[in-house]
Amino acid sequence: MSMRALATAFVTLIAGTFLGGQLPAAAPWAETLTQQALNSGFLTRLPAPVSVAFGLAKAEEGTEVRQLLSKSGHRVRTFNVSVANHGDVVVFNINAQTGATLAYLVTPDGRLRKAVSYQAGGAAEALAAADAQAGLAREAHFWSARARQGSAPSAQ
Repeated sequence: MSMRALATAFVTLIAGTFLGGQLPAAAPWAETLTQQALNSGFLTRLPAPVSVAFGLAKAEEGTEVRQLLSKSGHRVRTFNVSVANHGDVVVFNINAQTGATLAYLVTPDGRLRKAVSYQAGGAAEALAAADAQAGLAREAHFWSARARQGSAPSAQ
């Protein structure tokens, strides 16, 4: 390698190191979808058992949220942002045929805080940590793809 090529590579490495922190990063999926939900999501309420299990605002009444919805066959997924506290984000995966529901309370950047499962009309039960992490990973994969598409899932 010539001295000139080596010097160029070194300068490029140094410049990349200094500029790397200044380049804008892609917005994480949860932040992107939170903004979409707040801008155009349908106003609705979370089921009371989920609101109570997660300790959200007005839990007994069901927390008001802005919601993005995606439906494919009997699978319904929703991305919900609390109206009272935009830092409370709840992702649902619902089997419309059986009523089996998984709900994940996540931070604004998509990290798991709590997870529950329940049947429509029943009490919410906490998910084991391993099941919660695996389930959230599937939801993050799905919603990340939707966020990258640049358009929100239908708000209904």
